[in-house]
Amino acid sequence: LLNSSIFIIFASLTILGILWIVSLSGNGFIFTVTVRQWLKKRKMPPCEFLLICLNASRLPTLLNTMAIYFMHLFYSSGRRMMLLIPWVFLNIASLWCVSWLSIFYCVKVINFSNSLLLWLKLRLNLLLPKLVGISMVISMVSSLSSIFTFHQCNEPCNQTVTPPTKHEAENCMWISFFPLKITFAFINFSVNIAATLLLLISLWRHVRNLRKKGTSVQDLNTQIYLKVMRPLLITLLLYLLYIASLITMSGFLNLQRKQALTAEIMITIFPAMHPRIIIWTNPKLKNVALCLRKGSQETCFLTPVLQAQAPLKGGLERVPGRMLP
Repeated sequence: LLNSSIFIIFASLTILGILWIVSLSGNGFIFTVTVRQWLKKRKMPPCEFLLICLNASRLPTLLNTMAIYFMHLFYSSGRRMMLLIPWVFLNIASLWCVSWLSIFYCVKVINFSNSLLLWLKLRLNLLLPKLVGISMVISMVSSLSSIFTFHQCNEPCNQTVTPPTKHEAENCMWISFFPLKITFAFINFSVNIAATLLLLISLWRHVRNLRKKGTSVQDLNTQIYLKVMRPLLITLLLYLLYIASLITMSGFLNLQRKQALTAEIMITIFPAMHPRIIIWTNPKLKNVALCLRKGSQETCFLTPVLQAQAPLKGGLERVPGRMLP
Protein backbone atom coordinates (compact mmCIF):
# COMPACT_ATOMS: atom_id res chain seq x y z
CA LEU A 1 0.00 0.00 0.00
CA LEU A 2 2.86 2.36 0.84
CA ASN A 3 4.65 1.57 -2.43
CA SER A 4 1.41 2.16 -4.31
CA SER A 5 0.95 5.58 -2.68
CA ILE A 6 4.55 6.56 -3.47
CA PHE A 7 4.09 5.47 -7.09
CA ILE A 8 0.87 7.50 -7.45
CA ILE A 9 2.54 10.60 -5.98
CA PHE A 10 5.59 10.15 -8.24
CA ALA A 11 3.38 9.65 -11.31
CA SER A 12 1.31 12.73 -10.40
CA LEU A 13 4.45 14.86 -10.00
CA THR A 14 5.73 13.58 -13.35
CA ILE A 15 2.46 14.51 -15.09
CA LEU A 16 2.54 17.90 -13.36
CA GLY A 17 6.10 18.48 -14.57
CA ILE A 18 5.13 17.58 -18.14
CA LEU A 19 2.19 19.99 -17.99
CA TRP A 20 4.52 22.74 -16.73
CA ILE A 21 6.86 22.15 -19.68
CA VAL A 22 3.96 22.11 -22.15
CA SER A 23 2.52 25.28 -20.63
CA LEU A 24 5.85 27.14 -20.58
CA SER A 25 6.63 26.16 -24.17
CA GLY A 26 3.17 27.10 -25.49
CA ASN A 27 2.87 30.42 -23.70
CA GLY A 28 6.53 31.23 -24.33
CA PHE A 29 6.07 30.56 -28.05
CA ILE A 30 3.06 32.88 -28.31
CA PHE A 31 4.81 35.59 -26.30
CA THR A 32 8.00 35.37 -28.39
CA VAL A 33 6.22 35.46 -31.76
CA THR A 34 3.87 38.33 -30.85
CA VAL A 35 6.62 40.45 -29.27
CA ARG A 36 8.90 39.81 -32.25
CA GLN A 37 6.19 40.90 -34.67
CA TRP A 38 5.48 43.98 -32.56
CA LEU A 39 9.15 45.01 -32.59
CA LYS A 40 9.35 44.32 -36.31
CA LYS A 41 6.21 46.23 -37.37
CA ARG A 42 6.37 48.91 -34.64
CA LYS A 43 2.64 48.53 -34.10
CA MET A 44 0.47 46.21 -32.04
CA PRO A 45 -2.98 45.04 -33.21
CA PRO A 46 -5.55 44.56 -30.42
CA CYS A 47 -5.47 40.77 -30.65
CA GLU A 48 -1.67 40.68 -30.30
CA PHE A 49 -1.88 43.13 -27.40
CA LEU A 50 -4.22 40.76 -25.56
CA LEU A 51 -2.00 37.77 -26.34
CA ILE A 52 1.06 39.58 -24.97
CA CYS A 53 -0.82 40.56 -21.80
CA LEU A 54 -2.13 37.02 -21.37
CA ASN A 55 1.25 35.35 -21.70
CA ALA A 56 3.04 38.08 -19.74
CA SER A 57 0.81 37.09 -16.80
CA ARG A 58 0.84 33.34 -17.38
CA LEU A 59 4.59 32.84 -17.65
CA PRO A 60 5.37 34.42 -14.23
CA THR A 61 2.44 32.48 -12.77
CA LEU A 62 3.92 29.18 -13.92
CA LEU A 63 7.40 30.09 -12.70
CA ASN A 64 5.89 31.18 -9.38
CA THR A 65 4.04 27.87 -9.07
CA MET A 66 7.24 25.93 -9.72
CA ALA A 67 9.07 28.05 -7.14
CA ILE A 68 6.38 27.27 -4.55
CA TYR A 69 6.83 23.54 -5.13
CA PHE A 70 10.63 23.69 -4.95
CA MET A 71 10.57 25.88 -1.84
CA HIS A 72 8.36 23.26 -0.22
CA LEU A 73 11.46 21.04 -0.09
CA PHE A 74 13.82 23.54 1.53
CA TYR A 75 11.91 26.33 3.29
CA SER A 76 9.20 26.78 5.86
CA SER A 77 5.55 27.23 4.94
CA GLY A 78 5.70 30.93 5.87
CA ARG A 79 8.18 31.74 3.11
CA ARG A 80 6.30 29.64 0.61
CA MET A 81 3.03 31.34 1.42
CA MET A 82 4.51 34.75 0.57
CA LEU A 83 4.79 33.58 -3.04
CA LEU A 84 1.06 32.96 -3.07
CA ILE A 85 0.22 36.69 -3.16
CA PRO A 86 1.71 37.33 -6.64
CA TRP A 87 0.48 33.89 -7.75
CA VAL A 88 -3.15 34.75 -6.98
CA PHE A 89 -2.96 38.18 -8.64
CA LEU A 90 -1.23 36.87 -11.79
CA ASN A 91 -3.77 34.06 -12.05
CA ILE A 92 -6.65 36.53 -11.88
CA ALA A 93 -4.90 38.76 -14.44
CA SER A 94 -4.60 35.87 -16.89
CA LEU A 95 -8.30 35.04 -16.43
CA TRP A 96 -9.19 38.66 -17.26
CA CYS A 97 -7.07 38.50 -20.43
CA VAL A 98 -8.82 35.30 -21.55
CA SER A 99 -12.18 37.02 -21.01
CA TRP A 100 -11.20 40.14 -22.96
CA LEU A 101 -9.92 37.93 -25.78
CA SER A 102 -13.31 36.18 -25.92
CA ILE A 103 -15.13 39.52 -25.82
CA PHE A 104 -12.92 40.89 -28.60
CA TYR A 105 -13.68 38.02 -30.98
CA CYS A 106 -17.36 38.04 -30.02
CA VAL A 107 -17.84 41.77 -30.69
CA LYS A 108 -15.93 41.61 -33.98
CA VAL A 109 -18.00 38.73 -35.35
CA ILE A 110 -21.58 39.09 -34.06
CA ASN A 111 -24.11 40.96 -36.17
CA PHE A 112 -26.72 42.73 -34.04
CA SER A 113 -28.49 46.03 -34.64
CA ASN A 114 -28.08 46.99 -30.97
CA SER A 115 -26.68 50.53 -30.73
CA LEU A 116 -24.39 49.69 -27.79
CA LEU A 117 -22.83 46.74 -29.62
CA LEU A 118 -22.38 48.82 -32.77
CA TRP A 119 -20.71 51.57 -30.73
CA LEU A 120 -18.47 49.02 -29.02
CA LYS A 121 -17.57 47.35 -32.33
CA LEU A 122 -16.26 50.65 -33.70
CA ARG A 123 -14.32 51.66 -30.58
CA LEU A 124 -13.19 48.37 -29.08
CA ASN A 125 -9.68 48.58 -30.53
CA LEU A 126 -9.08 51.87 -28.72
CA LEU A 127 -10.85 50.85 -25.52
CA LEU A 128 -9.09 47.51 -25.02
CA PRO A 129 -5.91 48.82 -23.28
CA LYS A 130 -8.04 50.90 -20.91
CA LEU A 131 -10.41 48.02 -20.17
CA VAL A 132 -7.53 45.64 -19.47
CA GLY A 133 -5.91 48.24 -17.21
CA ILE A 134 -9.15 48.86 -15.30
CA SER A 135 -9.66 45.12 -14.74
CA MET A 136 -6.10 44.80 -13.38
CA VAL A 137 -6.63 47.71 -11.00
CA ILE A 138 -9.88 46.16 -9.78
CA SER A 139 -8.05 42.89 -9.15
CA MET A 140 -5.28 44.62 -7.21
CA VAL A 141 -7.67 46.64 -5.04
CA SER A 142 -9.85 43.59 -4.38
CA SER A 143 -6.84 41.53 -3.29
CA LEU A 144 -5.77 44.01 -0.58
CA SER A 145 -8.30 42.71 1.94
CA SER A 146 -7.23 39.11 1.29
CA ILE A 147 -3.57 40.02 1.79
CA PHE A 148 -4.42 41.78 5.06
CA THR A 149 -6.42 38.77 6.27
CA PHE A 150 -3.58 36.43 5.32
CA HIS A 151 -1.01 38.43 7.31
CA GLN A 152 -3.32 38.66 10.30
CA CYS A 153 -3.98 34.95 10.62
CA ASN A 154 -0.48 33.85 9.57
CA GLU A 155 1.45 35.91 12.12
CA PRO A 156 1.06 35.61 15.90
CA CYS A 157 -0.18 38.73 17.64
CA ASN A 158 2.59 38.57 20.23
CA GLN A 159 5.59 36.45 21.12
CA THR A 160 3.66 34.31 23.65
CA VAL A 161 1.46 32.90 20.90
CA THR A 162 2.67 29.71 19.26
CA PRO A 163 3.51 30.20 15.57
CA PRO A 164 1.03 28.55 13.21
CA THR A 165 1.74 25.00 12.12
CA LYS A 166 2.08 24.01 8.48
CA HIS A 167 -1.53 22.77 8.36
CA GLU A 168 -2.79 25.96 10.01
CA ALA A 169 -0.80 28.10 7.57
CA GLU A 170 -2.30 26.28 4.59
CA ASN A 171 -5.80 26.67 6.02
CA CYS A 172 -5.08 30.36 6.52
CA MET A 173 -4.01 30.58 2.89
CA TRP A 174 -7.30 29.18 1.60
CA ILE A 175 -9.42 31.18 4.04
CA SER A 176 -7.70 34.38 2.85
CA PHE A 177 -7.44 33.87 -0.90
CA PHE A 178 -9.99 31.24 -1.93
CA PRO A 179 -13.05 33.59 -1.87
CA LEU A 180 -11.19 36.15 -3.98
CA LYS A 181 -9.92 33.63 -6.51
CA ILE A 182 -13.17 31.71 -6.91
CA THR A 183 -15.15 34.98 -7.21
CA PHE A 184 -13.04 36.28 -10.10
CA ALA A 185 -13.01 32.82 -11.69
CA PHE A 186 -16.83 32.77 -11.69
CA ILE A 187 -17.00 36.36 -12.98
CA ASN A 188 -14.72 35.60 -15.91
CA PHE A 189 -16.44 32.28 -16.55
CA SER A 190 -19.77 34.14 -16.75
CA VAL A 191 -18.26 36.65 -19.19
CA ASN A 192 -17.06 33.82 -21.43
CA ILE A 193 -20.49 32.16 -21.27
CA ALA A 194 -22.14 35.46 -22.27
CA ALA A 195 -19.75 35.91 -25.21
CA THR A 196 -20.37 32.35 -26.41
CA LEU A 197 -24.15 32.70 -26.07
CA LEU A 198 -24.13 35.93 -28.08
CA LEU A 199 -22.18 34.16 -30.82
CA LEU A 200 -24.60 31.23 -30.80
CA ILE A 201 -27.63 33.56 -31.03
CA SER A 202 -26.01 35.56 -33.82
CA LEU A 203 -25.13 32.36 -35.71
CA TRP A 204 -28.68 31.02 -35.28
CA ARG A 205 -30.17 34.25 -36.66
CA HIS A 206 -27.71 34.22 -39.55
CA VAL A 207 -28.54 30.60 -40.48
CA ARG A 208 -32.28 31.32 -40.16
CA ASN A 209 -31.99 34.27 -42.56
CA LEU A 210 -30.06 32.14 -45.06
CA ARG A 211 -32.71 29.42 -44.95
CA LYS A 212 -35.47 31.99 -45.51
CA LYS A 213 -33.62 33.16 -48.62
CA GLY A 214 -33.11 29.56 -49.76
CA THR A 215 -29.32 29.89 -49.91
CA SER A 216 -26.67 27.54 -48.55
CA VAL A 217 -25.96 27.84 -44.83
CA GLN A 218 -22.27 27.02 -45.42
CA ASP A 219 -21.32 30.51 -46.56
CA LEU A 220 -18.28 32.57 -45.56
CA ASN A 221 -19.97 34.18 -42.56
CA THR A 222 -20.99 30.79 -41.14
CA GLN A 223 -17.40 29.56 -41.46
CA ILE A 224 -16.20 32.63 -39.58
CA TYR A 225 -18.70 32.00 -36.79
CA LEU A 226 -17.58 28.38 -36.48
CA LYS A 227 -13.88 29.33 -36.49
CA VAL A 228 -14.46 31.66 -33.53
CA MET A 229 -16.93 29.48 -31.63
CA ARG A 230 -14.82 26.32 -31.50
CA PRO A 231 -12.02 27.79 -29.37
CA LEU A 232 -14.54 29.59 -27.17
CA LEU A 233 -16.44 26.37 -26.46
CA ILE A 234 -13.21 24.52 -25.64
CA THR A 235 -12.21 27.42 -23.37
CA LEU A 236 -15.51 27.05 -21.50
CA LEU A 237 -14.79 23.36 -20.90
CA LEU A 238 -11.32 24.22 -19.60
CA TYR A 239 -12.89 26.85 -17.35
CA LEU A 240 -15.28 24.27 -15.89
CA LEU A 241 -12.36 21.96 -15.15
CA TYR A 242 -10.41 24.86 -13.65
CA ILE A 243 -13.22 25.94 -11.31
CA ALA A 244 -13.91 22.34 -10.27
CA SER A 245 -10.24 21.88 -9.39
CA LEU A 246 -10.21 25.16 -7.45
CA ILE A 247 -13.09 23.95 -5.32
CA THR A 248 -11.36 20.61 -4.87
CA MET A 249 -8.14 22.33 -3.81
CA SER A 250 -9.90 24.38 -1.16
CA GLY A 251 -9.25 23.54 2.46
CA PHE A 252 -12.91 22.79 3.00
CA LEU A 253 -12.50 19.27 1.61
CA ASN A 254 -9.48 18.27 3.76
CA LEU A 255 -7.64 16.55 0.91
CA GLN A 256 -4.83 14.06 1.21
CA ARG A 257 -1.58 14.53 -0.68
CA LYS A 258 -2.61 12.37 -3.66
CA GLN A 259 -5.95 14.14 -4.06
CA ALA A 260 -4.30 17.56 -3.83
CA LEU A 261 -1.86 16.62 -6.59
CA THR A 262 -4.73 15.46 -8.79
CA ALA A 263 -6.49 18.80 -8.29
CA GLU A 264 -3.24 20.65 -9.05
CA ILE A 265 -2.93 18.71 -12.31
CA MET A 266 -6.49 19.73 -13.22
CA ILE A 267 -5.64 23.39 -12.53
CA THR A 268 -2.51 23.23 -14.70
CA ILE A 269 -4.41 21.77 -17.67
CA PHE A 270 -5.98 25.19 -18.40
CA PRO A 271 -2.72 27.17 -18.94
CA ALA A 272 -1.20 24.14 -20.70
CA MET A 273 -3.97 23.46 -23.23
CA HIS A 274 -5.31 26.98 -23.85
CA PRO A 275 -2.19 28.25 -25.70
CA ARG A 276 -2.41 25.21 -28.00
CA ILE A 277 -5.96 26.22 -28.88
CA ILE A 278 -4.80 29.78 -29.61
CA ILE A 279 -1.91 28.58 -31.79
CA TRP A 280 -4.00 26.27 -33.96
CA THR A 281 -6.84 28.79 -34.43
CA ASN A 282 -4.62 31.82 -35.11
CA PRO A 283 -3.28 31.83 -38.71
CA LYS A 284 -0.13 33.80 -37.81
CA LEU A 285 0.89 31.57 -34.93
CA LYS A 286 -0.08 28.39 -36.75
CA ASN A 287 2.07 29.34 -39.74
CA VAL A 288 5.12 29.97 -37.54
CA ALA A 289 4.52 26.74 -35.60
CA LEU A 290 4.34 24.71 -38.81
CA CYS A 291 7.53 26.34 -40.09
CA LEU A 292 9.35 25.54 -36.87
CA ARG A 293 8.06 21.99 -37.01
CA LYS A 294 9.61 21.61 -40.47
CA GLY A 295 12.87 23.10 -39.19
CA SER A 296 12.84 26.26 -41.32
CA GLN A 297 13.16 28.74 -38.46
CA GLU A 298 14.74 31.48 -40.60
CA THR A 299 11.91 31.34 -43.14
CA CYS A 300 9.34 31.55 -40.37
CA PHE A 301 10.53 34.87 -39.02
CA LEU A 302 11.91 36.53 -42.16
CA THR A 303 8.84 35.86 -44.32
CA PRO A 304 6.01 38.27 -43.46
CA VAL A 305 3.73 36.26 -41.24
CA LEU A 306 0.78 38.27 -42.46
CA GLN A 307 0.80 36.08 -45.57
CA ALA A 308 -0.72 33.36 -43.42
CA GLN A 309 -3.77 35.54 -42.97
CA ALA A 310 -4.14 36.50 -46.62
CA PRO A 311 -6.79 33.90 -47.54
CA LEU A 312 -8.80 34.60 -44.40
CA LYS A 313 -8.56 38.37 -44.66
CA GLY A 314 -9.48 38.27 -48.33
CA GLY A 315 -12.84 36.85 -47.39
CA LEU A 316 -13.37 38.96 -44.34
CA GLU A 317 -12.81 42.22 -46.18
CA ARG A 318 -15.95 41.44 -48.15
CA VAL A 319 -17.97 41.21 -44.94
CA PRO A 320 -18.27 44.75 -43.51
CA GLY A 321 -18.08 44.97 -39.75
CA ARG A 322 -16.96 41.35 -39.28
CA MET A 323 -13.23 41.47 -39.79
CA LEU A 324 -11.16 39.36 -37.44
CA PRO A 325 -7.62 40.39 -36.48
